[in-house]
Amino acid sequence: MDELAKVRLDDCVKKSWPVATVYIGEGQKRVLERPYGRVDVEKMKQKIRAQCEATGKVKVSSGLASSVEHKDSSSIMTFTANGEKDSSQVEAKAIVDATGHALGFVDFTEGHAPGIQAAYGMEITVPSHPWPVGEMLLMDFRAEHMKGSDKEKKDADEVPLFFYVMPMSDTRIFVEETSLIGRPAVDFDYLKEQCYKRLAYHNVQVRFSDPSLFTRKSNADFCFIRFEQVEEVHEEEFCYIPMGGGMPLLNQRVIGYGGSAGLVHPATGYMFGNAVNRADEVGEALVNALNDGNLSGAEVSTRVWKQIWSDARLLQRDFLVFGGETILRMKLHELQYFFDAFFKLPWEQWTQFLSFGLIRPEERLVFGLGVFLRASNEVRFKLVFEAIARGQLTLLKSVIPNPFRRN
Repeated sequence: MDELAKVRLDDCVKKSWPVATVYIGEGQKRVLERPYGRVDVEKMKQKIRAQCEATGKVKVSSGLASSVEHKDSSSIMTFTANGEKDSSQVEAKAIVDATGHALGFVDFTEGHAPGIQAAYGMEITVPSHPWPVGEMLLMDFRAEHMKGSDKEKKDADEVPLFFYVMPMSDTRIFVEETSLIGRPAVDFDYLKEQCYKRLAYHNVQVRFSDPSLFTRKSNADFCFIRFEQVEEVHEEEFCYIPMGGGMPLLNQRVIGYGGSAGLVHPATGYMFGNAVNRADEVGEALVNALNDGNLSGAEVSTRVWKQIWSDARLLQRDFLVFGGETILRMKLHELQYFFDAFFKLPWEQWTQFLSFGLIRPEERLVFGLGVFLRASNEVRFKLVFEAIARGQLTLLKSVIPNPFRRN
């Protein structure tokens, strides 16, 4: 909620919780004294659109951007509507692509494959549930529902998942089973199966409006829900978020923002807070560049890209990518040890890590040493090995101050 409050969007939530909780291992509950909210996407869209229209300088049109042509001083975007029957063109000095990970008009570097955060979630009506309505369950890394056989225990450790719960009321919850990062991505069928299995472990009777919403019956270890308890699933959610990987080319004409600019946190999958909190500074850079009559279209784009990805931000990203790549190679028990150390850090440090803080190299160094000193020996070995094998000079540069770098 504090991230939304910074940009005056904290009124655009469906529900908020005064605290969040985390379960690292068996019985290890941590209470995070930080309010969390579930964003009301439609309300936020309406508010932002109203703000744009109030300026009298924004025109909103609907159509599919099909092509772009660049000239020295401007770019021409072609839109189609009603299939190919209708088309229109807009000419502008700068074009911003904020359409997400689809990358219709923004080019990225090739080579390094991203990690993938995959999640299956649903908002459901249930007779009852065990989660306090005044708390949001941010992460539950326990695997108590996977101890029926040696195979289950092995699967749980080798495919680490965590559970996420937003209690909307005593009988309505939003739940999500998440693979923090994987390469390749964890299969949605497996995530869905684990979600239902975990609910069954907690004696939560899921009610369906349509039994066909869940029909998989191939896994003998799966505990099925009886369809005579059918009532309602309000929505299903399938999340697929690329993390890390290639970077947008910073000399291209189309300016990316959000997912198309690579703003996703490479170690957590978070992006929303980063995107809305940096919108003003990036928007100001764009306005200043457009107001400079001496700049070509290419020079306008370059100036904005440098604001999005300054030297300081690139070094920050290198550090976060190292974190994501290290987490990707951890098993569940190692992740439990890692996050046990992570949430033992001072509040300011772990919240800054999650919200794209730690801009200065020395801040990242203090953060990294803090995790290392609080971690188990097994995790320390993993961190040292990854730093030597993969982090190397790139990691070192990200934590060593250099007074000559451009911020």
